[in-house]
Amino acid sequence: MNNDYTLSVLRDALTQRKKIEDQVRKSLEPIMPTLRFIAEMNKIYQDVYGTAETTAEEVKLREKVAVPTKKPKNKKDVLFMEPKVKLPAGAKWSDITITFKNSQDVEVQYKDTKMGVYSHEQLGFARGNTEMNSPNKLWLLLEMLAMAEEFVSDKKVVLTKGHLKDVFQCKDENVVEKQKSSLSMSLRLALGIQEEPFEKYTPEQGYRPKFRLRPEPVLRGDGELHSSGHQHLDIYSDD
Repeated sequence: MNNDYTLSVLRDALTQRKKIEDQVRKSLEPIMPTLRFIAEMNKIYQDVYGTAETTAEEVKLREKVAVPTKKPKNKKDVLFMEPKVKLPAGAKWSDITITFKNSQDVEVQYKDTKMGVYSHEQLGFARGNTEMNSPNKLWLLLEMLAMAEEFVSDKKVVLTKGHLKDVFQCKDENVVEKQKSSLSMSLRLALGIQEEPFEKYTPEQGYRPKFRLRPEPVLRGDGELHSSGHQHLDIYSDD
């Protein structure tokens, strides 16, 4: 198994995605002071009048953004929590396709029916300690698995515990397994399917989802490494 190839493919794909995110972030910088000013004005209006003015756009936004829920601690908690995506009774992971539309939104499909587009916030994958509620590490792990699933040529990308330990810079493979277990729990909660969403792990197959998982179009590959010429950037730090 060529570990260097696997890590190089992931590094190239993530660097390309980060370059796009940096371009979007740079384009927003000039208007960020205005956005913060509007937010402060809205807060002042609410303090004075008891409620803030509501526009049609804000109503749509409230319908899109999910209400924060208590995080599940075990399988029993998942059983009694309302799923974020309403699927037909008896749905199985093999019926599901999750496709990244961009770095923050995915489309969920049940068999041939598109259930909708959901943000990482709606599905419970947001970091609560950031201003913009950016995706957490479980979401990044899901995205990385999607990249690996799309490379299905002769040189297949296999994500093992060792690979992910290197990517996430973990000291112990047990940390990787805990992250994967947390991802499994979050997916069960989001879609309401109690079955384990991943196949049984083996060093030969790595982590493989039971559902179809696809990355955003710009990150879909043909199994060949296309060098971007950029140095690897640590996008997993909390800074």
